[in-house]
Formats: sequence, structure tokens, C-alpha cells
Amino acid sequence: MRCSLLEQLLENLGPDDYDQDRISPRTAHLPLREKYNCIALAAGENDKWWWPAKRFERDYYWPGHLPREEPLQETLQNFIRAFEAKGYKVCQSAELERDVEKVAIYAGLSGNPTHAARQLESGMWLSKCGDLEDIEHKTLAALEGKVYGNVVVVLARKRDAAWFD
Repeated sequence: MRCSLLEQLLENLGPDDYDQDRISPRTAHLPLREKYNCIALAAGENDKWWWPAKRFERDYYWPGHLPREEPLQETLQNFIRAFEAKGYKVCQSAELERDVEKVAIYAGLSGNPTHAARQLESGMWLSKCGDLEDIEHKTLAALEGKVYGNVVVVLARKRDAAWFD
């Protein structure tokens, strides 16, 4: 299934940049308690929305040992620490490595995090695109641009044998 709306929103995403056979349904219709976002999906969860600030009068999940932040004041360091709590460490390359799982964090011009993607064993990247579809995209650059900004950090951890893509 082609994601025409995503292709319109993300100027570097074209029909050949993602696997059109491996797309989730949109989640806009789901109640808030059933929604998840890109940060949660990158962290391996799809049953809650991860974000360090309150948005839309709702308190989203954020690891309890980390500080809450004001909306639009979220820091890259706080996001890095959230993934470090799950065993990730900052690394230098987004290249596929055997038995290594990677997460890329995007940030806008302000430096505030906007998006995260997780690398699958295939080398594809998995992203939850707002309330729209989850997609498997070939490169991190395919999602860079006005909406998400650019990748600013990549983190890695040893791939857990129990983890399923």
C-alpha cells in the first residue's frame, strides 16, 4: 500500500524509499490510551506514548528516573538517557552491524528531538509517523527534512535474542 500522504509530508520520502508491503494501519482513529509514537516504537513498545512533556492535557509515559520537561523545551540529552536506560549507548555510525540494534534520533533546527527510528535486522529502519502509518524505510535520510529535521544521534545495543522485528 502506498502512503501518499506521508510522501507529501516528508519531502525526501518517495515510493521507492520504503517497503510498501510492510505498513501498519493508521492509528489516528484509536483512543489516546491505545496510541503510541515513534519514540515508543523505537524503544520497542507499541502500547503507550513516550514523551517527556505534557501535551494536549495528557501526561505521557516517560521513564520515572528522568526529568519531565516543558513542551517545546525537550532536550536531546533526556532522550539519549531514556534509550541508555534500555541498554543503548551513543555510537558513531548508522551502518548495519551484525547482532547490533540501533536507534536514530532526529531533531529540528531548535535542537529539540522530533522523531526516532529503529533499525531492523534487515537493515531497514522502522518509524511510526505521527498518527499515520508505521513504515520500514531504506535510509534515515528518507525522513529528514522540514517535518523531522535531521538525524542528530545514533545509539546502539547488542541485539537481544528475544527481540522480534
